[in-house]
Amino acid sequence: MRTKILIVTNKLLADAGADELDVMEQADLVGSACMELGYEVAKIEMGLDIQTAINQIRKEKPGILFNLVESLDNKGEFAFIAPSVFSSLGIPYSGSTVIPMFLTSNKVLAKRELVRLGLPTPKWVGVNETDMLDQHKSYILKPTWEEGSLDLDESNVFQGHDERMKEIARSKSNHHYFIEEYIEGREFNISILADLNGPEVLPLAEMEFLDFPAGKPKILGFRSKWDAQSFEYSHTTRTFQSGERDRLLHLRLIELCEACWKGFELKGYARVDFRVNEEGIPAIIDINANPCLSRSGGFAAALNQAGYSFTEAVKRILDDAVNRWQ
Repeated sequence: MRTKILIVTNKLLADAGADELDVMEQADLVGSACMELGYEVAKIEMGLDIQTAINQIRKEKPGILFNLVESLDNKGEFAFIAPSVFSSLGIPYSGSTVIPMFLTSNKVLAKRELVRLGLPTPKWVGVNETDMLDQHKSYILKPTWEEGSLDLDESNVFQGHDERMKEIARSKSNHHYFIEEYIEGREFNISILADLNGPEVLPLAEMEFLDFPAGKPKILGFRSKWDAQSFEYSHTTRTFQSGERDRLLHLRLIELCEACWKGFELKGYARVDFRVNEEGIPAIIDINANPCLSRSGGFAAALNQAGYSFTEAVKRILDDAVNRWQ
């Protein structure tokens, strides 16, 4: 009898945008890979009615759950609920467990943990602490919980002396927004894949901001990811060709990725995002314990660069899920 893989996605809202609909493509890709590996495949959606999801899972009697739940009710702060449910049912599941998922979903908690671990991250303050901003520095107003650059674009970048932006920041919920020091420089989005011998850091992807006018913030915001008609979308590209001149930087980025994996106890697959200042010093700006697996996403691009098929990656993710339950 074949083992059943149950792919669990977040239930889409009626007005779901491109950033939400993306999860359906991921489910199809994972499902095809699982069938290629010889598994039986089923899919369900999880919403805020947790008992319904539990009943559906029990009915399906899966051997392994593949967690693609990015949010519930389109709120990233509920992402940790899915692994909580899976753990309570005692069924092996893909990706990170409850505590790492919660810590990395909340960017402020993640930053506090990075500081505790002695890992570099930009300084930050709460939105009610604008009096602590340095008027000579640049900052970025960031959502605490959301992934996919939701609520994040160049208008979020401001100078420490900008009273209008400080007033906007103070009007936000301190539980849902924070202010981070903005690092002018390069950005790397680096994928990590579980292996029997520990995490494998995949080829290092740098985001290039092509022909951005002087003064235009170079950030990977919502438009650059999801608005195909925007300047940001067409002028932001991914490259794996940063060259020999970056050898020492690459070694440091790999070291930091491995430290994040170990320190946060990540599982299956993950992504760590960095900004690198003009002196070549990297800082961690985000850890994603459940990164996008779509064809156009960074994880798929890194797999391709490493010479791995998507099916091979899914096998390693599933093997990791089973091994930690044995």
